[in-house]
This record gives sequence, C-alpha cells and structure tokens, in this order.
Amino acid sequence: MLVVLRDPLGISEPAAFPQEATQVFDMLDGQRTAVQVRQSLFLRGRLSLAQDEVDGLLAELSDAGFLDDDRFRGMWDVARRTFMDSPERAARFAGVLYPDDPSELRGALDAALPAPAGRVVPGSDVIGVLCPYQPLEGPAARLIDATLRGLPTPGELDLVVLLGTDHHPGRLPFAITDKRYTSPIGALPSAVELVAALDRRLPWIRREELRHREGMSLELAAIGLRHVFGDACPPVLPVLCGQAALLAGEEEVATDAFLATMEHVLEGRRVFWWISAELSHAGPAFGRPLLGPEGVRALRERDLACIDSLQAGRPEQLVARCLEDDEQLGRPSGAAAMSTVARLLPVGYRAELVDYLTARPPGPDEGWLGLVGMRFWQPVQPDTDE
Repeated sequence: MLVVLRDPLGISEPAAFPQEATQVFDMLDGQRTAVQVRQSLFLRGRLSLAQDEVDGLLAELSDAGFLDDDRFRGMWDVARRTFMDSPERAARFAGVLYPDDPSELRGALDAALPAPAGRVVPGSDVIGVLCPYQPLEGPAARLIDATLRGLPTPGELDLVVLLGTDHHPGRLPFAITDKRYTSPIGALPSAVELVAALDRRLPWIRREELRHREGMSLELAAIGLRHVFGDACPPVLPVLCGQAALLAGEEEVATDAFLATMEHVLEGRRVFWWISAELSHAGPAFGRPLLGPEGVRALRERDLACIDSLQAGRPEQLVARCLEDDEQLGRPSGAAAMSTVARLLPVGYRAELVDYLTARPPGPDEGWLGLVGMRFWQPVQPDTDE
C-alpha cells in the first residue's frame, strides 16, 4: 500500500511512498538528525532500518520538496516570484477538475449550465448566489444549474465580489488579489482600483496573496461566472476567506476591520455576490471517521441549522454553530465565506434556499458532502408614500 503526500501550498507535486515510511515521517520534527530518526524507530520497536535506507528516504523527500530545507525554500521562492510577477492568476486545476481544452470546457459548461444568456433577467433584484465548487457533473452540477437563474444582467452591475473557501494554511482571515482569474474560456476582468483602495486601508490584506495560487473554490466559481456573464462581466474582486475569520483575538480585529472597510468602499456600487462554499465535509475522504446512519443524520441536522442561520441573517449564530466541536463532522468547510457574506449583505436581505443535498465526494474514499444552493435578494424597501 502506498501513502500519497500532497503539499497544501501546491509548491510540490504529490508523491507516493510505501506505507511503512509514515513511521519515519512521524519522527521528522526538525529536531532529530537522520541517525537519531533511525535510533528512535529501533529503540521504540517500531521499525528496523539500515542507515542508508533512512538516508535514501530523506533524500527522496527532499527531492520531492517535502522537507523544510534549501530545496523546498528554493521551490517556494520560484513559485512565489512567478505568481507575484504575473498580472494573471493561472488556471491551476484545468485538466484535473475540468477540461483544459476550450471547446471541451464550453461543451461541458453548456451541458451542465445550458442557455447562459437566458439566466440573466433585466431588472432582477437578485444580489448574490451561494454555490458549491464541484466538478461539472452529477447532483452538484444540477444544484448549480438550478441556483444560477434569474440573475441581473452584467450591464446593471458595477462589481462582482467572489468570496471563496480557502482550504490552505493562512494566518490572516482574508486575502485579496488584483490578478485576473484565467480559464481556458477566457479571463475575468480585475477590480484593480478597488484592490488598491483596500490595500491602502488594510496593509495586511495582500500579505498572503499567494494563497490565491491554489484557490480552487474561486477558480471553479470564475469559470461559472465567465460562462454566464461572458465578455460583458464587470470587474471582479476575488476574496479568499480562511478559518481565521471565525476566530477571536487579533483575527477578530482584522475581520471587523475588513468588514467595515468593505462596507465603506462598496457604498453606492451595484454589487453582485458569488459565494463559493460548501457545508459539511465528513468521512475518511476528509480524514475523519466513517459515518453511520446516525452520523449522516447529525450531519444533515447541523448543515440545515447553519442554513437557517444564514437565511435568517444571523451571522453570529452561524459562527457559533460552525465552531461547535465535533470529532466526526469537523467544521463546515465554507463557514468563513458564509459568515462573511452574511455580515456584508444589506441589512434585512432575503435568502431563498434553492436546495440542499448530501453527496459522495469524487474518488474512492468514503465521505459525505453537504451542498447548498441559495439566492439572495435585496431587502424590500419601505413605502414612503403618504
């Protein structure tokens, strides 16, 4: 049996090792030498290896970029400079999660989201959508299809804000970029001036901009947005929302500053919100225990409670539910993005639940996904006539 290592930063390519090698990995704490790793394994009765076997395994890890050494730091520096020097955010998952050939991708989009021009309605009061970020097939595609309807025309909008789920390490609650998200069917225009305005007011907001390099949730949202709005798409502000947006302390101060600044810089703009987020990710596919019938019922109940809080416009209640400890279920994957939009939408917004479903994740491992589609509407304006 093999164990596959994957770098959450996307610097190193996935690499496979024998399962027994995991016992060596457990010893790599940055304090032990190669000799001490071998001795520790032998003295604990866990594994008896020759020193050249340990040295060879460590050399393989280094070559693959999975050790914190000069090799990895060089790879990281090249990836960082390549990303930061480019005006575009390259499509990282083309050919993996969706076709990299433009005609094939258009065909897949037309099959999953037919008649894109008919999805916009002049005068629509829809101001946002919440969609999962799954491949363009199966129940998730049908959910996205049902959600992306009755949208405003691009000409009625000044800006699209993409709020995406960030699965990768980050100390800061949010990261933005002025790079154009590209895809095989074209790039999205960037809200360059707005990013500069946010950067002036929040000096930390681009400090972890490299997180966008692996922004899968935003990449898949960008493809759907490009398909529906086409060349007429207004400028786009991509925002990655990390788990730090749910925490107290310094992180909470940064989150509050971001929310207040966004409210200020967006005032008077006609904004469309696209939230790329999902609810529960549970089961061995996500490194959690296998769920029985009771566990699946608990998953659905927790997800539906989060949906109720979002529909009711109660972000604090939503955050509280998302932070409840549960070894089996973990936290809802998109909690940060969902709680953020709940605080940024106009006071009194209305939300329509299109559908909620549980689905199995792609791949051979058992697991459950909680997927939701929602549309958000402008609050009803009070009648001022006498």
